[in-house]
Amino acid sequence: MTPQKEKIKEMILPIFERLNYHLVEINLRGNINNRVLSILADTESGITMQQITELSREIADVLDMNDPIKGHYRLDVSSPGTDYPLKELWQYRKNIGRRLQVFYQTEEGIKEFTGILKTVDENTITLENGTENLVLSLQKIEKTKIKLKW
Repeated sequence: MTPQKEKIKEMILPIFERLNYHLVEINLRGNINNRVLSILADTESGITMQQITELSREIADVLDMNDPIKGHYRLDVSSPGTDYPLKELWQYRKNIGRRLQVFYQTEEGIKEFTGILKTVDENTITLENGTENLVLSLQKIEKTKIKLKW
């Protein structure tokens, strides 16, 4: 994380902690005349548009007072959405019962498994695809995405 993003994180993290929200990601992109500060937020039960709106206002107030970004920028606060990869333990717990596509390390290389997330504990997840169960160490997982049925 760049020093500027780290500074922004330090400024806004108390808001997330007070509201019991998770700061999923901070991204600052664009040039000095057209910057976008994107912040992804979530909760263990999902985040509503009203919560996003209130959070956005609070973040804007803190950033306006401290001015960590020189020049004009646009603040974009949103949820990660279903296409955002799962990375944290709480994200797996939140998605028990959902269909996931998991890429994981094996001795033969990276493998893929798609199945329903059945259980999550501190070190492993269990997926079921109808014919087999797979227990995976969280340390072996490279990438996990939610697979929606269309």
